[in-house]
Amino acid sequence: MQIKILFQLFLFIAFSNYSFAFEGIPVSKISDNFVFDGEMSAGEWDHIAPIDLTTQTPVYHGDPSQLTIVKLGYDQSYIYLSGELFDTEPDKILANTKLRDGGDPSTDWFGLVIDSYNDKQNALSFFTTPTGSRFDAAILNDANGRNPMNLSWNNFWDVKTNVTDKGWFVEMRIPFSSLQYQVIDGKVIMGITIWRYIARSNELQICPDIPPDLGEMGQFRPSQAKEYVFENIEQKKPFYITPYVLAGLSNEKTINSAGTDYNNEQKFIKDLGIDVKYGITNNFTLDLTLNTDFAQVEADDQQINLTRFSLFFPEKRLFFQERSGIFDFSLGSQNNLFYSRRIGIDGDGNAVPIIGGARLTGRSGNTDVGIISMQTQATDELASNNYSVLRLKRRIINENSDAGFLLTNSIDRNGKYNTVYGFDTNIRITKDNFLNVKFAQSLNDDVERSLLSINPSVFWASLSKRSERGFTYATSLSRVGEDFHNNLGFQERENYTRWGVRTQYNFFSGEHSRLFRHGITIRGASFWENDHNTFNSSSHSIGYNWQWKNGSNLTLGAKLNYDDINEPFDLADIVMIPIDQYFYSNFTSEFSTTASKPYLLKGEFDSGKFFDGYKNTISLSPVYNVSPSLSLSATYEFNDVNFKIRDEKFAAHIARIKALVMFSTKLSISSFIQYNSLDKLYLGNIRFRYNPKEGNDLFIVYNSDLNANRSFLEPRLPLTNQSSVLLKYSYTFTL
Repeated sequence: MQIKILFQLFLFIAFSNYSFAFEGIPVSKISDNFVFDGEMSAGEWDHIAPIDLTTQTPVYHGDPSQLTIVKLGYDQSYIYLSGELFDTEPDKILANTKLRDGGDPSTDWFGLVIDSYNDKQNALSFFTTPTGSRFDAAILNDANGRNPMNLSWNNFWDVKTNVTDKGWFVEMRIPFSSLQYQVIDGKVIMGITIWRYIARSNELQICPDIPPDLGEMGQFRPSQAKEYVFENIEQKKPFYITPYVLAGLSNEKTINSAGTDYNNEQKFIKDLGIDVKYGITNNFTLDLTLNTDFAQVEADDQQINLTRFSLFFPEKRLFFQERSGIFDFSLGSQNNLFYSRRIGIDGDGNAVPIIGGARLTGRSGNTDVGIISMQTQATDELASNNYSVLRLKRRIINENSDAGFLLTNSIDRNGKYNTVYGFDTNIRITKDNFLNVKFAQSLNDDVERSLLSINPSVFWASLSKRSERGFTYATSLSRVGEDFHNNLGFQERENYTRWGVRTQYNFFSGEHSRLFRHGITIRGASFWENDHNTFNSSSHSIGYNWQWKNGSNLTLGAKLNYDDINEPFDLADIVMIPIDQYFYSNFTSEFSTTASKPYLLKGEFDSGKFFDGYKNTISLSPVYNVSPSLSLSATYEFNDVNFKIRDEKFAAHIARIKALVMFSTKLSISSFIQYNSLDKLYLGNIRFRYNPKEGNDLFIVYNSDLNANRSFLEPRLPLTNQSSVLLKYSYTFTL
């Protein structure tokens, strides 16, 4: 009853009937004789006026180095975008990938970002390269914060490209049925941003005129898009049915009952399942899944945890991707009230079978709606559990402000439950200044309910300037109570109060400078334990960054850290950090070479004190695009940790090598090998994919591991702990 009253009060105050008037640019209908072939034949586009682009980088409002002619059109089924991307040196056009969702900065790009609801917060991006490869991604939170782009999102759309001695030429079409939109008085208004990227000169031509001081994600911000009007569109309700079949073999080594040797358990795997996407209306889509499977999803990258807090792994499963921004309820850093990896993945990263579920997403008026309900299967360790999420988010006050409500609930077959409800608001105070306030409370079967208590609650507030020119800032205050528990969220630490601050000053260089911008950043965060209101930890840093017009970067900095350890904890399960108060400092540097070459190197160095010892960290990530058909990449991280005062030390290595062979944009083989020295384990994966068209996929996936030190434990470890080969085929029927 208390939650109901709060919810009704919130709806009355925050969801009042605000209305916003938009005046967009009318989009012309495509000609009747149009042929989708990547060639701008006479008469097809002549009646449509070109869209003017502005040069954003390397010199803002500078003269473009190449002529670009862009046109936008539509018919009853598709949005069309054409690009005549002329080049005076066509032999220098960079086309280094055929990979789907590659995002390679050493390749020329062309495409658009569509805010189909014109909500100024969420968008979908569609881009292509001279090879015809496709890149699509979902944008959330107006491209602000950590991980604002979801690369795992895919949808139905097509592109045709042609490369000639005059440049390269593009026609792309995006079905209205692949977009969610809202019809008002026979009109659909969408925010659209269009840009061309010329890799060899790091040149970005864009419409509308988005200044570079909005940061590297500025060209993806829905709030900056230009509004376009589509009239008399027939409602397109997608109805896709995608069954899959899965078959394979797995081998797993398990220790025998006597603990003296390992048994080999071999299983034949066979399974069936189905996914359904149905457009209830043009602006509400229902997704259903039965016997959900994610066998084709790429494995997580290995990480070494040198902290006392939890590691964060990104969501890669497609079912949770579409309009995932609706469910975002960020509480700073990686903390979020809803973390979809809690569904179908246990605490050790192992898959938990999903019986099925449903997701409804859409928009009504100025209100975004998202609902998820999933049921997992019982395992030897876990009872069958239902996970449900409700999200409402509505625009208020102005087009860049909103208020929302989130409710999550998990309940297992034994009646054990966890419910969390939260309210959040994001208000644009001035052009670039935003205020965020969020509050949430949890209800658990083993904790006494107390609506007015702060113990089962979390509070977060921030004030920030979303611009990178001149002086910028951000400050936040948050508190997590000792009884706040969230089975469907991610929280790095518990029972704390935190204050964080960031100040920054950037200088943008002139036309004749090799530098694009440079500036100083001072940031830090301090934590207090709530139980005794004691200062627990802090980390503050100062750094200077240089960014050149060719895309290379360099940052030099220093950090000062404090930790009050009141309980000893294991570090990497090797050494123990004893109870004490620690002051320590370290020096850091990061760099990235120019992105306009087929080879790229990123690196990080960190050296200094670490608790009562020392730590040196080196991380290098080279990428080499040998050709559009072959890409090689690697990551190496080395941590040298030494506690001389206690005569304890260890070295931790992570190595990762990836290779991708792209026979075409439809056929590829990818493989990687990872090594984690702490686990003394090699992990290998080979993935074959044939994707003749969107929705139809054949995957053959091989996974295995290899014990690097078989004498590490007794009895002697087997050569491999597990291996599997799986074949998965899915076919989408369009009704």
